[in-house]
Amino acid sequence: MQYNVKALTEYGSCRYENEKVYFKADKCYAEAYWRAEIEFLDWEEDCYIFAPACVYDGNKIAQVDRKYPPMYKNDEVGENARPLMMKGIPALNVDGSGKIEMTAGDMATPCVGIFFKHSKQAFFLFTEQEIAGKNLGFRIEKGKITVQYPTNREYAYRYVFAPEKNADKGISVQHGDEFCSKLFIRTFDCASIPAFFEIFFENRKLLMHSPRPKNGYTPELWNIMEAHFNNHNYSGEYIGNNNDKKFQCGWCGGGMSTYPLYVKGNELTKQRAVQTIDWIVKYSAPSGFFYGYVNLDGSVGDDSFHCDDRNKQIFAKQKGEEVTNEFAAMKDAHLIRKSGDMLAFLYKHFDVMPVKKEWEEAAKNCADAFVKLFERYGTFGQFVNQITGEMQVGLSSAGASAIGGLVRSYEYFHDDRYMETAKKAADFYYQNFVSQGITTGGPGEILTAPDSESAYAFVESYVLLYEATKEEKWLQYAKDSANLFSSWVMTYAYKFPKGCEFEIQNINTTGSVFANVQNKHSAPGICTFSGDTLYRLYRYTKDERYLELVKDIAYFIPQCVSTPDKPIYDWDHPHGDPEGRLHDGYICERVNTSDWEMPEYIGGVFNVSCWCETSLILTFVELMHLPEMQ
Repeated sequence: MQYNVKALTEYGSCRYENEKVYFKADKCYAEAYWRAEIEFLDWEEDCYIFAPACVYDGNKIAQVDRKYPPMYKNDEVGENARPLMMKGIPALNVDGSGKIEMTAGDMATPCVGIFFKHSKQAFFLFTEQEIAGKNLGFRIEKGKITVQYPTNREYAYRYVFAPEKNADKGISVQHGDEFCSKLFIRTFDCASIPAFFEIFFENRKLLMHSPRPKNGYTPELWNIMEAHFNNHNYSGEYIGNNNDKKFQCGWCGGGMSTYPLYVKGNELTKQRAVQTIDWIVKYSAPSGFFYGYVNLDGSVGDDSFHCDDRNKQIFAKQKGEEVTNEFAAMKDAHLIRKSGDMLAFLYKHFDVMPVKKEWEEAAKNCADAFVKLFERYGTFGQFVNQITGEMQVGLSSAGASAIGGLVRSYEYFHDDRYMETAKKAADFYYQNFVSQGITTGGPGEILTAPDSESAYAFVESYVLLYEATKEEKWLQYAKDSANLFSSWVMTYAYKFPKGCEFEIQNINTTGSVFANVQNKHSAPGICTFSGDTLYRLYRYTKDERYLELVKDIAYFIPQCVSTPDKPIYDWDHPHGDPEGRLHDGYICERVNTSDWEMPEYIGGVFNVSCWCETSLILTFVELMHLPEMQ
C-alpha cells in the first residue's frame, strides 16, 4: 500500500518525525489544535475499516431514529430483515461514504486498522490516549485517516440525545509551548479478516498498555458478594441479578449467578439456588424456549423494550385518539440469546446439583426448540415469538451461546440432532460473522449493532465444540473468535479527569470490556461469563496471550465493587456523601471513558446492582482456583 503522512496546524508549526508528532505554538491561543493526516494513494472501496470497540467494517449499517431502548417496527421485521442501529452512532454510510468521528476514550486502545482485501495488506495506526489532559480524536473518511490533537469532532455522539455540534475545545497554549505525541504505523501482509485480527491481537498493546490491577479475589470479598445476593437479589422465590420486581433469564439476568452461589455458597444460599432453577423451569414457554421475563405475579413476556410505542399509546389514550402500534409485529418477542444462555448454564447446574426430572425436561424442550428453529430458518436469529417459536428478526449473531448449549445437550442426552445442529450453526455463524470481523445484536436493546457479547459467546461455543469433538477446525474458530473479542478489551489504564469517582478510586481500566458500539462504556467483566473458555483456549494452544487476556479481564472486576473498606459513590452525589454510596457488593456496569453520556459522566457510576456481580462470582468459582490465575 502507498500512503503519505502530513502533520498540519494553523496555530504554529507541526511535523511528523521518528514516529512522533511535534507541535510548537507560534503565539498564545485559548484553543489550539493540530493534526496528522494519513492519506492513502491506492485506497480500496471495499476495504475493512476498524477501530477497537468502536468501528467494525466501518459500522456500515442502516440507521434509524429511535428512543432508547430501541425496537424494530412492523416493516423492519422478518427472517431476512436488514440490520439496523440507532441514529447518530459514529459510522460510515451503508455505501461507504461519509465520515466517522471518535475519541480515544471511545476505543479499547487508541488504534485504527484497515484491511485491504484485494492487495491483501493490513494497516494499523497506534497512538496515545491524550495530550495535555485532553483525549486525541480520530476521523476516518474515504482515503484518509486524521488524528486530532486534541479531538475536534464536528458532531459528538450523545446516546439518548441528538449529536452535539462543535462540542470539543482545544488546548490553551502560550507562545513557544511544545508538545510531542507518539504515532506508530505498522503494515503487514495479510490474507484475510481473521488474519487481520490475529495481527491486531499480537500488537494491541504495542503502544498503550499498563500492568493489570492486583488480584482482589479475597475470602472477604466472596462473603460480601454472597451476602449481597441473599440480602438484595433474593425475591422470596428466586435469586435474580438485581432487586427488580421481575425475573430475567440469561443475558443480564438470572439463572447464571446461582451456579457459583451453589458451588461456593453456604447451605441457605444453596437452597435458594435450587429454588431459582425450580422457578426458571416452571416458566418454560409453549415454544420450548424460556420466557425472557417473569413478573412476581406470574405474568410473562419479553417485549419490555417497546417503550417508544408504549408511551405513544398512553398519550393517544389520554387524548382520546386512535391507538396505533408500530411495533405490533414484535408482540411476544423473545431475545433468543436469553434461552441460549439459559440452556448452556443449565448444564453447569446439572454438573453440581442433584438434577430433577422437570429440569431435564425443560432443557430438552429448549434444545429441541433450537433444533426446530435452525432446521426451519438456517439461523437462530435475534428475536423469535416466545409462544410459537417463529422468527421475528433474523440476521444477527445473538444466538451464539445456543451452539454451546446444544453441545452440552448432546453430551447430556446423547441425541445426535443436537450435535448436528451445533456444527451446522457453528459453520454458518463463522462464515457470516466471525470471518467477516463483525458480530451483532447480542444485547437486546441495540438492534443489530456490533457488540462484544456475542463475540465472546462464540469463543465459549467453539471451545465447547472442540472439547466434545477434538476437531482442530473448532479450535481455530475459537482462536479467531477470541482474537476478534480481544478488540473489545481495554489494554491500558485510562487517565480519568481529576475529581471524578474513578480518578479518586484510582481505577485501572486494563481488562475492562466494552459493551457495543451503541452503549459506549466498558464494563467490569464479560456479559455474562467469567472468561474461563479463554483460559481453556490457552491450555489447548499454549498461547499465553489468551491467559494474559483472561487475567486482565478477571483482575479488573474487584476494583469496581463497593465494599466497607472502599465504598463507591454515584455520580449524583459528591464522593463521601452517604446518600450516594452504593450498597456493599454492588457493581455498576459503567466504566465510562467515552463522553457518550456527556463529559461529566466520564469516570462515574449510577447506583445500581447489575450483571457484573455475576461475572465476578463466576470468576471466583471458575478461574481463581487455577495456579496460572494467581
